[in-house]
Amino acid sequence: MIGNNRAATQLLGKMEERGCKPDIVSYNTVIDSHCKDTLVDEALNLFTEMIGRGIAPDVVTYNSLIQGVCNIGQWKEATRLLNEMVSKNIFPDVVTFNVLVDALCKEGMVVEAKTVVEMMIQRGIEPDTITYSSLMDGYCLRGEMDEAKNVFDLMVSKGSMINVCSCNILINGYCKGKKIDKAYKIFKEMRRMKLVPDTVTYTTLVDGFCIVGRIQKAEKLLSQMQGCGQHPNIQTYAVLLNALCSNQQLSKAIELLREMKDKKLELNIVIYSIIIEGLCKAGKMDSAIEVFYGLLLKGVQPNVRTYTIMIHGFCKAGLLNEADKLLREMGEKGCSPDGWTYNIIIRGLLNNNDASRAMRLIQEMVESGFSADASTMELIVGLLSKDIVDPALLPLLNKSL
Repeated sequence: MIGNNRAATQLLGKMEERGCKPDIVSYNTVIDSHCKDTLVDEALNLFTEMIGRGIAPDVVTYNSLIQGVCNIGQWKEATRLLNEMVSKNIFPDVVTFNVLVDALCKEGMVVEAKTVVEMMIQRGIEPDTITYSSLMDGYCLRGEMDEAKNVFDLMVSKGSMINVCSCNILINGYCKGKKIDKAYKIFKEMRRMKLVPDTVTYTTLVDGFCIVGRIQKAEKLLSQMQGCGQHPNIQTYAVLLNALCSNQQLSKAIELLREMKDKKLELNIVIYSIIIEGLCKAGKMDSAIEVFYGLLLKGVQPNVRTYTIMIHGFCKAGLLNEADKLLREMGEKGCSPDGWTYNIIIRGLLNNNDASRAMRLIQEMVESGFSADASTMELIVGLLSKDIVDPALLPLLNKSL
């Protein structure tokens, strides 16, 4: 993408060489592309070059630049650009304000975003669905669901402002806050508003029911979704699969995996990691090993999470040599262990009274820039008090804190 931006910039120069002078549309296109790829400095340089050539910027130019600087959190620069455009009698439109509202809400600055909405109204610019949806999303991200619902109700009162995306935002907010009944109520209201729930709607609700432990309702919703002609995607299945495995319903999880294969869905490492973890938790290590070592044959590359899940499984089964071997294999395969991996295997070793190997890995963990987490520290302190581990471990632990 960066290469394409460079080619586009070079093309602007060549246009003039060939007697075809770049205009505002040409510059706006390239500036917008740079901003979307977070190449804001390059975009601002083009902006200066454009003005130097006597080409006056318009609201589209400023909208792209404001979006670009907001995306990288440069609020002072966004304010400067806004003031600059107004000083040039280029008046912000609904797109300008929507960019600001959305960016502020994503940063959790909902009070400031609401001020921008009020400014819009004062300037005679009517907020649209995007404006209010961004504001509602901001409140949801902060867990301020009463405020989010107030925005939703305001949108409903204004007529045809509500769309499926707006409903999804509120449903997601309620689900994240474990207020599943309120989320489901919005889902049912969608029919009254003649809105058809999409895959995102159903996936969010399936996840919400799983979060509160109502897995049967989640399964029923999946069937309802398919009955309505909406096709579950990998994410939908992953959510339910994870809940089934976490609740020791492995046979149902395997059945769901079979359904995915029948539908010719391309299973990714997320799905396989969930299944491997479910098998490990159920003590079915032979099956977990078979699935894990069969991944490469399927063209699927294990990630850090997959390796760590297997290492955890080996540790729980007391297969410490296999866990240590897999840790070494990670590095050889170019998949470096992270802090979670090290803590998992160190706890596994200590729980199995292999303190010498644990000390070696603590040293390696510290040298790799990771530290012992609370669970590992609690275990080490307990073993120190029982004289099970060597006090020489303490200097290494101090380095990790």
